[in-house]
Amino acid sequence: MMRLARVLTCLGIVGAAGISSAQAQTAAEPRWYGEITTAATFGHQSSGALGVEGGGQLTKMIVVFVETGHMWNVGNGDLDARAQKIANFIGGSVGSTAYKLTYFDVGVRYPLPVLPKYHPYVAVGLGFAHVTPDVTFSVNGTDVTGQLDQFGVQLGEDLSQAQNRPLFVIGGGVTYDFAKRYFVDGTYRYGRTSQAESGGEVIMEGLNTQRLQIGFGVRF
Repeated sequence: MMRLARVLTCLGIVGAAGISSAQAQTAAEPRWYGEITTAATFGHQSSGALGVEGGGQLTKMIVVFVETGHMWNVGNGDLDARAQKIANFIGGSVGSTAYKLTYFDVGVRYPLPVLPKYHPYVAVGLGFAHVTPDVTFSVNGTDVTGQLDQFGVQLGEDLSQAQNRPLFVIGGGVTYDFAKRYFVDGTYRYGRTSQAESGGEVIMEGLNTQRLQIGFGVRF
């Protein structure tokens, strides 16, 4: 009996040590991440974007994330048409048109079946976009954007005032791990803002944004 008791005691100690070791390894596994992203934006206008993203493991199958960044031009045909009306009135031409968009959204990422070092996922998020129109005009090759009052023109809200709009984002991507805690994140993100109205008139149509994005990050 004494020998059996000693054997059971030893097994208990070894088992406890194994459990403690497993718990320590689990606790040491990185749960959070942060990354810097850069993207090509495309659609009616093509440009670029820069942003940051961070998040963490909520459950085994759900990762929460927050992202924010800036897109330099997500202009559309409606903006071009509005600017062209002004150009026709002053007898000039449109120099350039752009919607500059700063975005912020919170969402979840759902991992798909994992391959060695490769981690595909789909993502969905909700947030807000700060959209600023930026248009220029010229007459006989001279930029007259700052002197439109001499033509009796004052730009309306649709061409001069920023709007804050709700934003919906959906997309997917895949991360590739390297050097233990570092990763590369290749992703596509589609975003849609709601239209803006003033006095019962639409002053900004809903915007479609597309980002083909790559990020470099670390897990911690």
